[in-house]
Amino acid sequence: MNRSQLLAFTFLLCAIPMAMADSPLEFVDPWSPLAPPGRTMAGFVTILNHGDTDIALVDADSAQFGRVEIHTMSMDDGVMRMRRLEELTVAAGRKVILQPGGRHLMLFEPTGTFEDGDTINIELIDSDGGRHHVVLRVRPRD
Repeated sequence: MNRSQLLAFTFLLCAIPMAMADSPLEFVDPWSPLAPPGRTMAGFVTILNHGDTDIALVDADSAQFGRVEIHTMSMDDGVMRMRRLEELTVAAGRKVILQPGGRHLMLFEPTGTFEDGDTINIELIDSDGGRHHVVLRVRPRD
């Protein structure tokens, strides 16, 4: 690698964290209810979009779980049903609330156990491939 390639590579490495830090999304009160060891968990958070363009969240990832999905709950013929959302749009200047009984994150196949006060690191991935880091705090259900 020559000097100009090394300089370009160093610049890119420095730019990645700055780009992530400049995310227009703000995460308010991110949490996950305490669950028995090895069980599927849920994630709740209010997402604010301070940017001037809509952001479509299309996927999620966590090293602490086998898979993470964005879900919704709705009443269907008197039965509460949970379904995966292919896309969750956070409109510019607006907020989306992920909460019990509504839209939420599903955290499947935990790789460890969690206790009150532990944290769960999630990357929400938008339709442009951007990653938005949110940290859920594990706590008892209110």
